[in-house]
Amino acid sequence: MRFSLLSDEEILKELAHRVDRRRREKELSDAELVVKSGTNLATLKRFRANKGTISLTSFIRILRGLGELDALNALLESTQTFSPAQQIEKPLKKRITKKKSKPSNFAWGDE
Repeated sequence: MRFSLLSDEEILKELAHRVDRRRREKELSDAELVVKSGTNLATLKRFRANKGTISLTSFIRILRGLGELDALNALLESTQTFSPAQQIEKPLKKRITKKKSKPSNFAWGDE
């Protein structure tokens, strides 16, 4: 499924569906998941019913309760390979600005 084609609400609904499917695959009740995740039942139900939003922390706790926290690794996984030179960290720019384009010397020819 391509999330780029979905609205925010559709993405939340799909994530809730996947979490609930995984809970059922692992044969966990809502109560068991709440205990394992450290969230409360209202948060789990709100997430699953797509009624409002939950915090990212609650989502992480739910994934941890399911034993699926490592699934977040693929979310923004680094594509670089490791080399010893990478151990020396380059400071990241604090601000990224675009270069101003130079005015062109174009003329229409009727001037």
